[in-house]
Amino acid sequence: MFKLFIIALAALMAGCTQMSSRYARGTEYDRAVILYENGMLAEAREKARSITRKSPEYASARKLVADINVISMQLSRRHMEIGEDYERAGIFAKAAFEYSEALKFNPSNMIARQRLSFLNDAISSGERREHPDRKASAAPAKKTGRDEPEDFANTHYLKGKVYLESKAYAKAIDEFTAAIKIVPSYMNSRELLDRARAERDKAMDKHLMKGIAYFQSEQMELAIKEWDAVLELDPSNRVAADYKYRAEVILERLKKIREKQSATGAAS
Repeated sequence: MFKLFIIALAALMAGCTQMSSRYARGTEYDRAVILYENGMLAEAREKARSITRKSPEYASARKLVADINVISMQLSRRHMEIGEDYERAGIFAKAAFEYSEALKFNPSNMIARQRLSFLNDAISSGERREHPDRKASAAPAKKTGRDEPEDFANTHYLKGKVYLESKAYAKAIDEFTAAIKIVPSYMNSRELLDRARAERDKAMDKHLMKGIAYFQSEQMELAIKEWDAVLELDPSNRVAADYKYRAEVILERLKKIREKQSATGAAS
């Protein structure tokens, strides 16, 4: 049930991203960046790769692809490490899931592929196989028939770390907050939560100031894109919302002026 909830939530968030005004209004490169900022790396990479050499955004798109490739390798390693931790603990189903995630980010990760195959065989046959690094003398893990609070907290904690490394700060904050609600003192969740919030605030300040600079130079559409980015990170940010409203009012007035000028010119 928990996995189904995560899948449904991810699908919903993806839908919201696709339907956002910023996404609809942006160029192909803008859309790739939006997908990237929301942690949808595979989709962002595909979108960026679709930009041709003739596009003025080609160089930026290639840089984005390179950045995504670097992050994907890091995320693959992180999922690989999490999978190994689960496998050492004898939690094979979760280990297999993490190895699958590692392959999603880096399909050429042969170690993850081998470990996943190994675990799938173990799960299907009902055997309990030891991880190569696990001591044979280790006591078998006790099964209680249900997940302990620490297991749920650990799932949120590990996902939070992955999101934090991929700069999906809103998702990281949600995961660390969930971990703390289950086990208030779990690992260094509070420290990482503070870090995620600080990084999110830094990103918001950057987009906010860029938006103000565009606004002052009368580039309203670019300003609105920056403030949309702020509102995606923090929907309750009143400063960005107020600036965006002012810019949209100005754009609407300019539109009416142009329409009136066009009508006057046609009449004469």
